[in-house]
Amino acid sequence: MIGEIHRFDTVTSTQEAARLLISEGRAKAGDVVLADSQTAGRGRFGREWRSPIGGLYATFLLEDGTLLPLSAGVAVALALERFGLKPGLKWPNDIVIDKKKLGGIIVEKVGDIALVGIGINLSTAPLKGSTCALEHGVMIDRDTLLEAIRAELEAEREEGEVLASYLSRSVTIGLRISVKRGNLPPLFGIARGIDEEGRLLVETGLGIVPISSGDCFHLLSRGG
Repeated sequence: MIGEIHRFDTVTSTQEAARLLISEGRAKAGDVVLADSQTAGRGRFGREWRSPIGGLYATFLLEDGTLLPLSAGVAVALALERFGLKPGLKWPNDIVIDKKKLGGIIVEKVGDIALVGIGINLSTAPLKGSTCALEHGVMIDRDTLLEAIRAELEAEREEGEVLASYLSRSVTIGLRISVKRGNLPPLFGIARGIDEEGRLLVETGLGIVPISSGDCFHLLSRGG
């Protein structure tokens, strides 16, 4: 479902711009909101995401789906691979290269429309622990990458294919991790897999615990 691209010089965030456009009846599923920069870009849990000119900052308006956060990660990874990059996927929504964050994905809903916000560092790495495509010798035209991601998001994939593609690029599975879930105590264990609902399966002393949402931190040693 190919729709309109709503282009802006600067917005607070493309997610907020998409919400406004939907409320005004000016945007629908299939559309994309694209900005040159964001003044209040954010990740999951309201985390800061700096958005200087030179990166890709877009929100794709899609029909909702069970594995959408994972399929979005797969789509971004496949798009970046077209340009010669080898990104990994850190559960649930980070795009990484060499343990540094290249980009992130946030999925929110407005009615029956999913807002898939994607930020990718192309020419600068504005936050500590981040990286950009240029640091890896790859110059990517923003609009070309946008269309590559859009094509991958529109591609039809079975749920099994999405899971297999995600797992093959996962940098989380097999690691000792901690997961912070709101006000609950951190959960420590070994990431063993991802189930058909997209939940991270964490092996703890009490057995396998499925995690649907949380903040995942990689610890130093690998699991046994």
